[in-house]
Amino acid sequence: MKTVTTNLCPFAVRSGGHMTWPGSNVQGGVTIDLRLLNNIDIDEKRSVAGLGPGSKWKTVYSAMELYNLTAVGGRLPDVGVGGFLLGGGISLLSFRNGFGSDNVVNYEIVLADGTIVNANANSHPDLFWALKLGSTNYGVVTRFDVRMYPLRDVWGGIRTYAVTSKDTPRLLSSWISFAQGEAATREELQGLFIGRWRKSGVDEIATVWHASLDSVPGPSLTDAPIIDDFTRTTSLLDLVNDLQSGDLADTKRNRWHTLTVKLDASFFWDVFNHAKSIFDKLEYISGMHWDLTFQPITRGFLTASSETGGNPFKSVLEESEDDLALIAYLISWKDAADDEVMNQAIRDLGIWSEGVARERGILNRFLYLNYANEEQPVYTRSVSQKDMARMMDVKRRYDAKNTLGRLWIGGFKLPKDEPGTVFESSSRIEL
Repeated sequence: MKTVTTNLCPFAVRSGGHMTWPGSNVQGGVTIDLRLLNNIDIDEKRSVAGLGPGSKWKTVYSAMELYNLTAVGGRLPDVGVGGFLLGGGISLLSFRNGFGSDNVVNYEIVLADGTIVNANANSHPDLFWALKLGSTNYGVVTRFDVRMYPLRDVWGGIRTYAVTSKDTPRLLSSWISFAQGEAATREELQGLFIGRWRKSGVDEIATVWHASLDSVPGPSLTDAPIIDDFTRTTSLLDLVNDLQSGDLADTKRNRWHTLTVKLDASFFWDVFNHAKSIFDKLEYISGMHWDLTFQPITRGFLTASSETGGNPFKSVLEESEDDLALIAYLISWKDAADDEVMNQAIRDLGIWSEGVARERGILNRFLYLNYANEEQPVYTRSVSQKDMARMMDVKRRYDAKNTLGRLWIGGFKLPKDEPGTVFESSSRIEL
């Protein structure tokens, strides 16, 4: 760090390497690859684990399973520890324990001048709080100390259905009812995917992604015919591996867009139909797939977050005073020649969706950092003015010259001191 900052050398940092966005590498600079910083040190007595940023959650869960313990980590096996935790992190344990970053008790971090510090509730507590949505603003985290919790059998998997004008709106309504009711009791974090995949002779598929900490099987949300049902009672590690289906496998050309709204079935259905009208015109594009994903962020998440000390983005989520849906649009394709067309398609869908949500009074400002694209102003939307001032004060204290903002390629950057301006964000970190 001293070498690159002293010599004003552009650099990038690669953590687990789960996502395919540009920015975990750099042309004309230095890439710091953290994959071999992948230690997993279990302190069973304290129920704390020290995790290297290069670890992936499948290896973390596997190591913890030997002690019948687990952590508030990623929901897919190849998600990297570093990017997940520095972007907040939604987990299967979020109903009870909040976001992933709420459960970090200490960060070992290398600052811009090469100084190594430990940030926690007692040492550098200002930095400790800011790192819960730190991205690439404060330094390179070389170890995350996270809380561990007792492990138990879980139930989950995917169920898929054909999208129809009759059944799918009912499924959306049932999904909302479940999210606002039984989900908390079962601690079941259901994701709902609706998009174009062409399975079993069906063009559009609705996939319910069940993941419950209650090992008792749950009912289907709809009486529509099931195409596939891969749900089962199993271990958390095996469930996470199950959820890494072909639909969610990495592709090299993809783009995401995210927004957050109050739970509203008619809005979800309208978004699907608008997306279909956009992507139906692009059927000629090789290897095109698209999905709309809906995930709940309930009041219970935020209550759990408060109990562990809070984070910089919680207050914006609380503005709606309601249960919310985190929406992500995912598209992928094969050829570089189609990049601009596909990027514009998802841009158009995002602009339309936010406009309609704002008109209907259901839009929440929050943009989940780990799902956003580089055009989305994550910090100015997801952090309140009061908390932004606090984050900026921490930034000035630990990186007064904004060395990392100028040299570190990748991630999302805090706003400049001048109102209304934002550092360009040239890349992304991990889901």
